[in-house]
Amino acid sequence: MSKLADIDGAQKVAALLLSLDVETRASVLGKMREDVVDRVAAAMLELDPRLTEGGVVDLLKESLAKTVHGQPTIRPLGERDLSEILSRGLGKQRAEALLKGIIERRAVERPFRIIEEHPPHTVGRVLREESNAVAALVLSHLDPGVSAEILKVYDEEQGVDVVKRMATLDPPVPDVLRRIAQLLHEKIQNTPAAIGVTDPAERLKAVADLLNKSKPEMEKGVVEAIAEEDTAIAQELREYMFTWEDVATIDSRTMQKILGTVDTKTLSIALKGCSEEVEANLLSNLSSRVKDMVMEERELAGPVPMSEVLQARDDIMKNIRAMIEAGEYRPAKGGDDLVS
Repeated sequence: MSKLADIDGAQKVAALLLSLDVETRASVLGKMREDVVDRVAAAMLELDPRLTEGGVVDLLKESLAKTVHGQPTIRPLGERDLSEILSRGLGKQRAEALLKGIIERRAVERPFRIIEEHPPHTVGRVLREESNAVAALVLSHLDPGVSAEILKVYDEEQGVDVVKRMATLDPPVPDVLRRIAQLLHEKIQNTPAAIGVTDPAERLKAVADLLNKSKPEMEKGVVEAIAEEDTAIAQELREYMFTWEDVATIDSRTMQKILGTVDTKTLSIALKGCSEEVEANLLSNLSSRVKDMVMEERELAGPVPMSEVLQARDDIMKNIRAMIEAGEYRPAKGGDDLVS
């Protein structure tokens, strides 16, 4: 169950219900609190892809100590199927009101969902004919992986401008987003075959994720261009692109070089409360003598304010980011193959 630990509870319940027959789903939904039904029903429409993998349902059943007989594989429901289940479990009037609310909320949260149904290359060809401002608006609402694929259609200069706009855009009202999505959908449908992040912090995280999936020259060009106009945003973007938890993924040679610039006191404080993966990677790259010193200093320090821990980690992260910017270390990207 460790690989499912970070999946929302409503998603897990939705997966279990989707493994049951329709009558049982409806019966179980009818016995849930209304606020729970709302979350679980919404999850049925947008199921986490990890929950559709083989054997996952069995893991969920085992975790809940239940014996459930049903479908060996599951898939997200269509709106019509969900409407039928909700009507059986809650009654037609209550089901219609609940489904209407879910659909309206999804339209606000993912106004460009209809765009995601098309191949990224086709979307890119259409967006390339629109203004960079429109392209930035659309890409900021799509999955970062999809946006990265779409950006491959752009040349470097135009791509840099689009991503810069993504980092600083001010999204219009939902109705405008829906009209733009519909117009683009119609254009894409007529093209021969060949998203919603509004919170600034979430938008920068999406941009960082997108850049982590892009070519190195694109990543470097975007960050440098943003830094010329707003150093604060550029710095925040760099921080989202490589976080403390990513320290667990650093290779041994690079980690030893990083640790050579960190004093034992800073390291002992930074280690307090960190994940097992990060701690293991840090300590495994120390000599036995230094490792014993760090562990002793951590124990002697006792409880310390979280602000001191974060400051110690930030000191280490500055060294790592300096190496990244100097080209001395290149973080592994999602989907990269490992070779020996």
